[in-house]
Amino acid sequence: MFEIGGKYENRNGKYEVIEIDGDRMTVKYSDGSESNLKMGIQERIWLNIVAEEEAATSRSKKKKTTTSKVNHFIKSIEAIAEALLTPADITTAVTPSSPKKAPEIASGDRFIYYSIAEKGFFAVATITGDPKKAKASDYADLNFDEKKIHIYPIDIDASATSYQKMIYADAFELESQPDYREKLTEGEMYLKINEDDFELLAEALTEFIEDDEDGAAADSDIAEEDDSLLLDDDEIVV
Repeated sequence: MFEIGGKYENRNGKYEVIEIDGDRMTVKYSDGSESNLKMGIQERIWLNIVAEEEAATSRSKKKKTTTSKVNHFIKSIEAIAEALLTPADITTAVTPSSPKKAPEIASGDRFIYYSIAEKGFFAVATITGDPKKAKASDYADLNFDEKKIHIYPIDIDASATSYQKMIYADAFELESQPDYREKLTEGEMYLKINEDDFELLAEALTEFIEDDEDGAAADSDIAEEDDSLLLDDDEIVV
């Protein structure tokens, strides 16, 4: 497969074939150095590099295709009680939407939810389907103006378990919405942000929540170990 004058690459860099002799070839790297290499080994290396580059290109194209169709929003609600920071209660609080206020929303769009009263981001979710109509009176505490509202099905990717696990607005800047703190002044508001801002904020919230869960698990393990040690001591005393 190698030809004199052909340009290829291995893990040491790019090179040009300047001579072929049996199953070996002499190559010249871009820095001017030369090396005599076995073609069978270099063929496998070259094919692996080509495959890696093709896979990277494919992932890049797929990402561009996917992200071009996905919208990213911050949605505000008036408030959420700390006792309601559970997936089921969060879903009830954030999925109702006003047809008059909501932008065009499609399955796959992603949301970060923000509480006005607490001034904090508390959940990350993905829209999973088309909305269903519901009576606004069933959600009277959310103060909808219209009689009919939309309920969007969602998957919650991450959610705070307490006010302490929220990401507070004062701690985060957004390039695509630098004045978002001034804009998010009432419930049922939607701010479109770019994917980079969304991913940074979502990652920060998710890591903050997971750190708390990991710490709780570690504390539980330590407690179990302590109980075991106490039991052993009791046995020794007896």
